[in-house]
Amino acid sequence: MKSGSSKITKGVGFQRGVYAFCRTFVGPFVNIILHIRYKPCKVRSRTFLCLGNHTQNLDPALMVIGTRRHMRFVANASLTRGIAGFFLNPLFGIIPREKGAKGDAAIALIEANLRAGVSVGMFPEGNRSWDGETEFISPRTAALVKDTGVALLTYRLTGGYLLRPRWADHKRKGPMYGELVHEYTPEELSRMTVEEVYEAICRDLYVNAYETQAASGALYRGKSLAEGLQYAAYLCPHCLRFGTIQTSEDNITCDCGLSARLLETGWFEKGENMPFDNFSQWNRFQKRWVHENCGALRRHTEEPIVCDNDCFKLTLKKDGVFTHLSDNASVAMYGDRLEIFYGDQKIVYSIGEITGYGTFLSRSMYFNCGPSVRYQLVATKPVSTLKYYALWRGLSGREYL
Repeated sequence: MKSGSSKITKGVGFQRGVYAFCRTFVGPFVNIILHIRYKPCKVRSRTFLCLGNHTQNLDPALMVIGTRRHMRFVANASLTRGIAGFFLNPLFGIIPREKGAKGDAAIALIEANLRAGVSVGMFPEGNRSWDGETEFISPRTAALVKDTGVALLTYRLTGGYLLRPRWADHKRKGPMYGELVHEYTPEELSRMTVEEVYEAICRDLYVNAYETQAASGALYRGKSLAEGLQYAAYLCPHCLRFGTIQTSEDNITCDCGLSARLLETGWFEKGENMPFDNFSQWNRFQKRWVHENCGALRRHTEEPIVCDNDCFKLTLKKDGVFTHLSDNASVAMYGDRLEIFYGDQKIVYSIGEITGYGTFLSRSMYFNCGPSVRYQLVATKPVSTLKYYALWRGLSGREYL
């Protein structure tokens, strides 16, 4: 019978060969397509945990090219299933992380790989940034670093957000950069507290895309620059209504009179009633507004706070089995509950019953109700799924700032 270590290391040699092939023959094309440049570095540690900020779907490949080292990556568990999983699992050895669920299983796999001498890469934000500013990083990440006893690498990517904002319908052309910020040895980490490790991770991985752009003057040229922003800009800063933002080509509007134009710098050319210079400021405002007004929002139990009719494909995962329920489901969130309608069916969960909630890409959202029930909704129309996530966090008392 094979030992636990040999099970973990099975296929590592082959995967290292795949990485070397991709770095040599695929990497140059990726670099050209993304216009990325790397700061030269040399990783000295044999086994390490590499943490990066998340701006692009190809970030794992960019970290491998930048460090020139093999590592297994923590990724969305959906990538390990179906046709994608058939190819990705043996080629790259993905460590699955079920979005919206507790990460205990993924943490156990990370620790097992590191104990077996296999380096691991992960993006502790858990999601690509919506607004160009590094998202919240859980303090649990620092505890994981301390528990593993291996070296820590922090790798920072800049320019990736403005090159293709998560919400954007179209890619831009502009520069991107990769940089190994610091390599913390096990000895160095042993002298640091968990709090100090956490502060180092947050400091090393922090990026504000707009501040970086302003310092460099880089341009990100493309077509219809504003289209898709309504997926992320869910609250109008002028009329304070949800889901009223519209976009067309480079223009942003609301029927209350708000207007702006998105420039090749990524910043706004402000029109009527637009108080912000960029979307990072806007997103900070709308998150804080929800946080500060959640008490009043909880009293919205007769009329929904937000609703979208006939806008979603709905799938249920129960006890590991996926069931497609509808192609035109409707969703409404009240101050105390979430309701889903399709056909003559109605699904209702109280805010407290929803144990996990999240977004995937720009149009998908999912929520868990206990360990075995999960619903996934994919928008078929240009509506914001992010507003449901923001409201759930506020209504359930979870910080989202």
